[in-house]
Amino acid sequence: MGIGAAIARAAVEAGATVSLIARDEATLRHTADAVGARWASADVSDGPGLAAAIAGLEAAGGPADVLVCSAGVSLPGLFVDAPLEEFEQQMAVNYLGTVHAIRAVLPGMLARRRGHLVLVSSTAGLVGVVGLSGYAATKFALVGMASSLRYEVEPSGVRVSVLHPPDTQTPGFDAENRRKPRETAAVSGTITPVSADTVAAAVIEGVRKRRARITVDPMTRALGFGASLLEPLARPWLARTIRRSRRSRVEGSERG
Repeated sequence: MGIGAAIARAAVEAGATVSLIARDEATLRHTADAVGARWASADVSDGPGLAAAIAGLEAAGGPADVLVCSAGVSLPGLFVDAPLEEFEQQMAVNYLGTVHAIRAVLPGMLARRRGHLVLVSSTAGLVGVVGLSGYAATKFALVGMASSLRYEVEPSGVRVSVLHPPDTQTPGFDAENRRKPRETAAVSGTITPVSADTVAAAVIEGVRKRRARITVDPMTRALGFGASLLEPLARPWLARTIRRSRRSRVEGSERG
């Protein structure tokens, strides 16, 4: 079971009404039936198609209170050997797929002044890994987007979290292992993968506790702590600057 399916099952068990979106309709239907979720088939890299799928699910089951962007693909390979198309595919799914999903639900969350966005990054979104230059770039990009997005949406009551799962035992991880370069496999072989259910439990707890960064294992937690030392110091100054700018814009429009 993948991370998205495990999160869906844990959320249903916690009492939530859950909807699932994925590209493979047969697998999606089976998973949704197994966990008790609604579903709609869409490719996250297709912005209009994804927006239509989300709109249909919201019409049937109500607006999204929590969005978990867990669709992802990892295509390991040394930089000089990897085809350009694989860099583009990983960016289209991992990064732009998340952008498309957020754009579909965020206006409604802002209008309701509540909601929670969970962006699925990785331990590889905190530290580079040999052979994962294409994948890691997309996961670092999600961290940067989340950090920027918080300034825009959290004053309106919308929370933004980033999940950093380590190696997780899923079908996608099995596929990734079959094509890892020797160097990548050597690094990965020193780490014991966690279960998808362990990651799902961390997500449920992280959403309940409104955590900005959701981690599962001690190593990722330590890396996240190191990466987050600077921003909390700068955040109050940035927030004050943003508030002053918005106040000045409002006052200027009133005078005009």
